[in-house]
This record gives sequence, C-alpha cells and structure tokens, in this order.
Amino acid sequence: MPLTFQILPVTADDIPSLTELWYTAFSIRENLQMFPDTPGLRKWWDEANRAALEKPDSRMLKVVDTQNPDRMVAYAKWNLAAHKYEERFPPWHEEADAELCATLFGVTQEHRRRVLGGREHYYLDIIITQPEFRRQGAASLLVQWGCDLADQNGVVAYLDAYEPAAPLYYKHGFQDQVDPPLDVESNLPMIREPRVKS
Repeated sequence: MPLTFQILPVTADDIPSLTELWYTAFSIRENLQMFPDTPGLRKWWDEANRAALEKPDSRMLKVVDTQNPDRMVAYAKWNLAAHKYEERFPPWHEEADAELCATLFGVTQEHRRRVLGGREHYYLDIIITQPEFRRQGAASLLVQWGCDLADQNGVVAYLDAYEPAAPLYYKHGFQDQVDPPLDVESNLPMIREPRVKS
C-alpha cells in the first residue's frame, strides 16, 4: 500500500516525539558529542522545542502517514523572521559540549549574515526524517511548504545543508552560496530566490 503523507502543525503533545526523532535520525558522532543522549539533554531539547513552538514567527510542521497518523514521519521548523538573528537555542545544558555548540552554530550564523546581511528571509532551521522514511517525499513536502510561502510573499529562503542532503534542496531551486568564499566545513549555506507565479 503506498504511503499517503499529510502536513500538520506540531502541537505541544508532539514535543517528546521531536526529541526522540532528533536522537534517532541525527545520531552522528558530532551531534552526539554536542548533545549526548542523556535524560537532562532530552529535557533540554523538549524545553527548547516548546519555546520555539510558542514563538510567533516560528512554524513547526510535521508529516504523518495518514494510515498511521499517530507516528511522526518527519518534522521541520521554519523561522519567518530570521533576519532578526535571534538566538536559536536557550543557554546550553551543562551536559552539552558548549564550546563545540558555540563554534558550529556560530559558524552557521556567520554564514547566514555574510550571505544575506539584513535581507528578509525565511530560514529552514531544522528538518528531520525518520530513517526508514527517507527518500519517500516527506522532507520534500516540508521544504516545498516553506518555498511556497516564500514565493507567495516574495521572500528569499535560506538553509544550512548537511552536504549529503543537498540534492533534495537543489530540486527545490536552492543554490550553494560560497561566493564570497566561506568556510563550509560544517554545513553548506544555500539560498532560493522567490519565484513569481505566472
């Protein structure tokens, strides 16, 4: 039976699932060095996501399979006021590697400032898919949602791509932004100019 995906808003009841999905799908060495899988850090992620959910310019979306709507397939967070460059996270938890976090997220923030300056933009802050649902279209729906809104409002879209995921973003019209040259050892800065609907 083919999967039928649906985008829904994230609710407060989904918060524990967001944290679980983060640790399931993002368990690469660097991520676990920054955020070890401990009860304290899981609580920190829950609180960080709860705070993001309450921000008026944050859009947190999930994809579910309509055949099993209680299971989250993927989720994304779009920041619709990213040009304000507000802090993305609360203060680091004592069990986090604060130095590595500050370095990585500081570099991505600097990339965005150098590429866009004060230009209004929508920022795909995070996107995560359950490993067994990758390459089945769930992430594409979440990317397209933000692109459609950006087109509707004439706003550029921006993201920091984990390089293996870059082909997904190319399909949606994102382009690498490495001119002026940027140190892109962490993530690849990408932008998508708004498209005028004819």
